[in-house]
Amino acid sequence: MRLIKVSAPQGKGADVAQTAFSVGIKQASIYQVESHSADGEPQIKDSVDVETSTPKGKRFIDALLEADYYNSEDYSIAVRQPRAVISGESLRELTKPLVEPATNIFQELWQFSHITVGFIGRHFIAACLLAYGLIHQQTLIILAGLLFLTLLPLLLGVGFGLWTRQPKLAFQSLLAFVVAVILLVLGGVAIALVSKPPIKYDEFNTLLVGWLISLAVGVAAGLANIDDVGRRELIGLAATAQIAIIPVWFGICFVLGFPTTTAESEITNRALGFFLNVLTLVAASLLTYILLGAASRSLGNVKSE
Repeated sequence: MRLIKVSAPQGKGADVAQTAFSVGIKQASIYQVESHSADGEPQIKDSVDVETSTPKGKRFIDALLEADYYNSEDYSIAVRQPRAVISGESLRELTKPLVEPATNIFQELWQFSHITVGFIGRHFIAACLLAYGLIHQQTLIILAGLLFLTLLPLLLGVGFGLWTRQPKLAFQSLLAFVVAVILLVLGGVAIALVSKPPIKYDEFNTLLVGWLISLAVGVAAGLANIDDVGRRELIGLAATAQIAIIPVWFGICFVLGFPTTTAESEITNRALGFFLNVLTLVAASLLTYILLGAASRSLGNVKSE
C-alpha cells in the first residue's frame, strides 16, 4: 500500500489528480498549502494526496514523471508505506504488494551506497569476523560477519542506475562496492597478522555451481527488492556468502600464504569466480527489474545531485 503526496504549483493539482485517475486510482484529495522557503516569499501550492495499492502507486508515479507538465523544480513527490488503510476500496485490491514504485527502489539503493563512517566500520568489522571464522572454520562466526555486510544493494544499484539513466547512482554504487571489497581484503590481512596457519576453511564452489547460485540469488534479490513482502535481509545474506568470502580469503592468504592443498588452478578459479558471480548477480537482478517493469526509464527526470 502507498500514501502518495504530490506538491504542485497553484492550479496544477487538478492535472495531477487526472493523472492519478488515468491509471485506475478512484479518488484523490486536493488542498492548498502555504509553502515558505529560507530565501523567498511564501507561495501557495496545491497538495494532492492519494491512497492506493502498491502497483497503482507505481503506475501513478511513472505517469506523473512522464507528464508534459511535470518538472522536478516545481513539483515534489513523497511516498509513504502505511501499516493499514481503511477505505471504500477492496482490501484484496489495496494490499497487492507488487511492483514497488521505481522511486522507492531508487532512493533505497542510494541510501545504501553512501560511504560513511558507519559503512566503513561495519564492513571492516564484518571482514574481521569473517577472517577469524575462515581461519578457524567456525561457521557461527562466519554467519555473524555476513550479517553486517550490505554488498547486495550496491550490486543492485549498479544495474538499476544504468538502466534508469542514473549514472551517478551506478557510479556511487560501484565505488561503494569497490571500497567494501578493499575493506574485506584489509580485514582478512588484519586478522591474519595475529593468527597462525593453516586456513581451515575450504568449502568453495566450482565456477559452474557458483554461477548458478549467483543467477538464482540475482533473480531472488530483484524480486525481493520490488515486493512489499520481500525478505531483503535473507537474500542479502545469501548474496554476501557467495561473494564476500573470496576477498577475505585472499586477504588472509596474502599474509599466511596459500594452503599447500590448494592448487594454482583453484586459486585462479576463485578469483575468476568472484568477478563472474558479481557480473551474474548484477545482470540477473537487472533483468528481473526490466521484465517486471520495476526499472522505469522515467527516472531520467529525477535529479541525483
